[in-house]
Amino acid sequence: MEDSFKHFFLTYKDHVFKYAFMHFRQEDLAADIVQESFSRLWKKWPSLQKDKNIKSYLYTTCRNLVFDELRKQKLRDGYIDSQLFQGVYAQNSCEEHIDYKDLEQVYRQAIRQMPPARREVFLLSKEEFLSNEAIAERLGISVNTVRDQLVKGNKSVRNYILHHFKETVTLMIFLKIF
Repeated sequence: MEDSFKHFFLTYKDHVFKYAFMHFRQEDLAADIVQESFSRLWKKWPSLQKDKNIKSYLYTTCRNLVFDELRKQKLRDGYIDSQLFQGVYAQNSCEEHIDYKDLEQVYRQAIRQMPPARREVFLLSKEEFLSNEAIAERLGISVNTVRDQLVKGNKSVRNYILHHFKETVTLMIFLKIF
């Protein structure tokens, strides 16, 4: 019994390790999953029928352990993220956040400053959600002109917003980095 298990272990341990390592990219965790997979198999070894596919049982056990670990990591990450968010949110006052209405107002100002033709293309795309082809057909212009106007419109809106919120954006980038 032990010789057959030892032979089975030596045959499949690397395959199970590769499977676990592929999911986590951590040797220690992959090794733990291999150990637990074979430990569970060892406990069932005497009762497993040799005509059943023991390899499938091993891979199913390994897969379930990997999924369990992924669920645990997801829960841990979600908990950590929520704690970090609550901590950051509690530390920052409302005045430090960009107010959505202020941003919306600056966005509208940026659009109003565009040339009329560009503004029309931009609004048809961003607010009416028309495709470039539909905008070109409606306005009687080429699709390339629509693309060009959208690129220029996006750039001008981005630059306008960055100019008006430069200090706040710099602070936000700084806080995200640290």
